[in-house]
Amino acid sequence: MVYVAVLANINGNLPALAKALERIEELKEEGYEIEKYYILGNIIGLFPYPREVLDTLDDLIKKDTVKVIRGEFDQIIAASDSHAEGPDYIDRLDIPAHIKAALKHTWEVLGHEGREFIRDLPIYLVDRIGKNDVFGVYGSPLNPFEGVVLPDQPTSYYESIMRPVKDYEILLVASPKYPVNAMTRYGRVVCPGSVGFPPGKEHKATFALVDVDTLHTKFIEVDYDKKLIEERIKKEGLPEELIRILYHGKI
Repeated sequence: MVYVAVLANINGNLPALAKALERIEELKEEGYEIEKYYILGNIIGLFPYPREVLDTLDDLIKKDTVKVIRGEFDQIIAASDSHAEGPDYIDRLDIPAHIKAALKHTWEVLGHEGREFIRDLPIYLVDRIGKNDVFGVYGSPLNPFEGVVLPDQPTSYYESIMRPVKDYEILLVASPKYPVNAMTRYGRVVCPGSVGFPPGKEHKATFALVDVDTLHTKFIEVDYDKKLIEERIKKEGLPEELIRILYHGKI
């Protein structure tokens, strides 16, 4: 069987991404034929490895094995003036101060080349796997960045989310940060969970494998070393609130 690996919410968390990619390679050795990767946004944002994450994804992109789209934090970076000398525009956003600090740090560390990488990312993912058409977005089909799809909802809820893209067999979203696998009369709605953003305590890097023919979906969890990220946050002088998010989840 052939699979697609679906990842989301890396949020500049290189240790989590590295463990997820390492597990994917192990799965290949175990016999899973994983032909490509989808990454549904927020590749950068909270944690202090934005440049390393982009370098890792760039290597995959060059191998033509990954499709990446923007998330809400990616969009904030992409929305900056390409000729701006600094990230002062972030101060005007209506978001918590510690998130502003993380995004300003990300803006600076990425440099011009890294910010251009983010600007070049598409907003939507449109592809075909097996005989199935795929639509992917970070938030929701009608609101790609600020839209939110909730986990653990009745089928009717997911049907309303799927309806605008009912010509596709599967809708991939990242916004819940929790795994979702909901079958509706229009098609399947899947959120792969979160690789690098802890939505709650005891978070493990989570991603999905989707069978390209049946769209059967399974979720994979792997541990990663949060202490490494905590030490990097302190080293970079970033707000301690980011450490709280790392261990307890939620912004």
